[in-house]
Amino acid sequence: MYYHPTKQTYFTPKQMGFSYTSEMIQTKDNVKINVWKIKNQKVETPKAVILQFHGNGQNMSSHFLSLVWLVNHGYELIVFDYRGYGESEGEPDPDDNIEDSKLVLDLALKEANDQGVKLIVYGQSLGGAIAMRSLAEWEGKQNVVLLCIDGSFASYRKVAKQTMNHVIFPPIGNLFAWLFHDATSPKDSIPSLAPIPMLVIHGTDDTVVFFENGKEIFGLAGEPKVFWEIRGGGHVDWMGLGQSKFAKDFLLLLNRHLY
Repeated sequence: MYYHPTKQTYFTPKQMGFSYTSEMIQTKDNVKINVWKIKNQKVETPKAVILQFHGNGQNMSSHFLSLVWLVNHGYELIVFDYRGYGESEGEPDPDDNIEDSKLVLDLALKEANDQGVKLIVYGQSLGGAIAMRSLAEWEGKQNVVLLCIDGSFASYRKVAKQTMNHVIFPPIGNLFAWLFHDATSPKDSIPSLAPIPMLVIHGTDDTVVFFENGKEIFGLAGEPKVFWEIRGGGHVDWMGLGQSKFAKDFLLLLNRHLY
């Protein structure tokens, strides 16, 4: 239900016309996690560093496409694969995801500090849940200037229940939701993310992670916060590779937030 990793490389930034470096970071239990840093070679100093937490399917070689267009607008994008995804070693695990993510947050903050720019964190779907819980436990969270949570959820058990009821039929989800642990859900950690500015984004017609999940995250979050309702939007499908009206508004928001 949670993890659907693949090892296939779908696209590389180079194939899409972007410059990037790939590196492995070693976790505390000696597992290697793959990280890409995607840069605009025409820009000496990026506007900011954006760290992307991707969703539960495939791996970062497909998910980076949703945000890489921002590199053309002067941003640096850092993406990474959870354990078992792409070239990252190991097997997916909720607790390990949190500990590994804190190491990647350290790397992203160092990259931002080395270039004298700010750090933005973006989490989509499952990645939003991982990002929120990891940030809440991370010692450097005060250095994040904006947290974008897109099509995500506060409770693993709740979203599993909704999915089973939708895909199979009610009351299957009600009967079996207890099988899904909630220990690493971000719901109890979300209030502690304040005062990081939070932008919660959710499509009204999302049938993968239902709209009410985004509203729940927003309700739990402290100030400052903004809820962005994507009217008619599905699951994390509103950017259109940077060509949609929503994407252009998002770029304006990012640019304004940095000054």
